[in-house]
Amino acid sequence: MKKMFRFSYVILFLAGLLTACTPSDPQPNIGKYGKGVLVVNEGNFSEKNGSLSFIKENNEVISDIFQTENGVAIGGIIQSVKGYNLSNFSSVADKFAIITNNTDQVIFTEANDLKVVSVLDGSAKQIENPQAFAVLGNKGYITNWGDIGKAFGANPEGFITEIDLQTRTFIRKIPTPNIRPQGIVAINNKLYVANNSTNTISVYNNTGSLIQTIIVANNPDKILIDNQNKLWVICLPNFGSDKGSLVRINPFTDQTELSIADVPVGSFNSKIALYNNKIYTVSKNKVYTVDLTSQLIAEFISNDYSIYGFGINPQNGDLYLGEGSFSQASRIRRLSNDGTLIREYLGGIGTNGFLFYN
Repeated sequence: MKKMFRFSYVILFLAGLLTACTPSDPQPNIGKYGKGVLVVNEGNFSEKNGSLSFIKENNEVISDIFQTENGVAIGGIIQSVKGYNLSNFSSVADKFAIITNNTDQVIFTEANDLKVVSVLDGSAKQIENPQAFAVLGNKGYITNWGDIGKAFGANPEGFITEIDLQTRTFIRKIPTPNIRPQGIVAINNKLYVANNSTNTISVYNNTGSLIQTIIVANNPDKILIDNQNKLWVICLPNFGSDKGSLVRINPFTDQTELSIADVPVGSFNSKIALYNNKIYTVSKNKVYTVDLTSQLIAEFISNDYSIYGFGINPQNGDLYLGEGSFSQASRIRRLSNDGTLIREYLGGIGTNGFLFYN
């Protein structure tokens, strides 16, 4: 069983965030390495050794493909990797935005072969402790916690970075006073931002102006979009609890429609995914499902796996569970959608997410 420790919030920040795939996330098409799974390895914070691996369709694992393709390492710890395409709502990603901290930057690459297109760094503090990424129109938006020394105090200095994705250049910082912005998605020509230090979701229009605040439960963390284009916000447990909640928002009315209580989920860095009308969550090294129609919560995997990274292949429903080893290669388990172990692989340091080339 994975040993559990009590960390301060500041230390917990050093853990990366899972890249959760939703129906709205463009996924890469078959690229240079064929069909398979891009493995996001966060890296060790002090060593800044985040990396990307690739599991090929024949189960061969290729390590450090970013460094192979570009001749240099990523040079930070990877918070998330997001695929995008500026061509009118294409479901196929042709570019990646790799979000890193401890070397605050956004690395833009081709999705086909991971060749670097450009890098936006945070030397002028236009990016500072970045978290998540979304695309609206021809612009990219990155949530930032700002100065980590203030992020968990009474007055966080969070902000959202706005980027021109055609030129991949910085436009401006959108302040979020006294808020730690976390998850972000775009739908219906608006941005929805989970304000982790509050009980609210902020809604921005396509010019980046705040137009509404939606009350949800405490500690909203990540946002998924289901097949009916409804938003599902995972809200983390209150102190002393191991159960949070899911709140459904209609992005066409910006009203909450449903709240599901007592959802097992971690107290920090939630691991969630959506597949076939169910949201999968991770709590205490077990996987649970929440049926979005019946609202039934069920234990799905009770093997007590050590789970740091989590993802579901949207094509076949296979689950990928990554361990969080930060001193050696992390073990990755691939399970079928009935929970049967299919195969194990070795990833990199601190495997925290997956993208799927189908």
